[in-house]
Amino acid sequence: MSEGICSTGVIVGTDGSPSATAAVGWAVAEARMRRVALGVVHVAAGDTATDRDADDILTDAVSTASAEPAGEDIEIGSSRLAGDPVSTLADLSRTAAMIVLGRHGDTTRMHRLLGSVSTGVLHHARCPVAVVHVDPTVSARTRRQPVLVGVDGSRCSALAAEIAFDEASWRGVDVVALYVCDGGGGPSANRAEAAALQAEAEYRLDTALAPLGERHRGVAVHRLIRFESPARQLLIQGERAQLVVVGSHGRGALAGVLLGSVSTAVAREVRAPVIVARRS
Repeated sequence: MSEGICSTGVIVGTDGSPSATAAVGWAVAEARMRRVALGVVHVAAGDTATDRDADDILTDAVSTASAEPAGEDIEIGSSRLAGDPVSTLADLSRTAAMIVLGRHGDTTRMHRLLGSVSTGVLHHARCPVAVVHVDPTVSARTRRQPVLVGVDGSRCSALAAEIAFDEASWRGVDVVALYVCDGGGGPSANRAEAAALQAEAEYRLDTALAPLGERHRGVAVHRLIRFESPARQLLIQGERAQLVVVGSHGRGALAGVLLGSVSTAVAREVRAPVIVARRS
């Protein structure tokens, strides 16, 4: 363990809460898969970065990271910072490979929900952001469950698909690519409308997935086409996945709402870790 962090590695924020501890454990494995260093960061609001509590939080988090099986294979650094957590983590994201956060924080120590911090970072980060929830039912899931990705033909969903294939390849599991058709197509749609929506969905999936399939020949891909309610469909399928990846903005049914209602709902409610794809 070293003082200071590698700004180009995986960075995990901690506040000492159970959710943050779960995020640290997940981030260790992620850094190992990516073959990069892990930076453990505690951002204390105001000028309290020298408080004993801040030292204890950071020390405990680094100990947790070092105790993980994958912790022996990566460089682990730490940093105690003062300032606004959202803006500080967003600044770090400019060069980081990924920012990892717990879904909820310890309000007694930070006087705020880490949920609000994670939401803020999701909106302002310049790299992918992973949100991890502490849930014992998730840790009990088989490691053979797939990686789920939302695809809609947008540039952001293309980045999400790239991340999903990388994550699936590292884990040795399948990818489930979910496309939610624009404009409905549910029970009230006529056959012609439903067929047209189905054809468009298949085309967009082909366009998005074919190059990635060539690059990751060992990753099996399962395509799902659904109608209506993108957030609900992602939540349903997310219960069968070990990881969910979504874009920060979408098109059509997802336009203007991913990293609005859809991605926020997924990051908040899916029990599996969620990666929101962002780029600088």
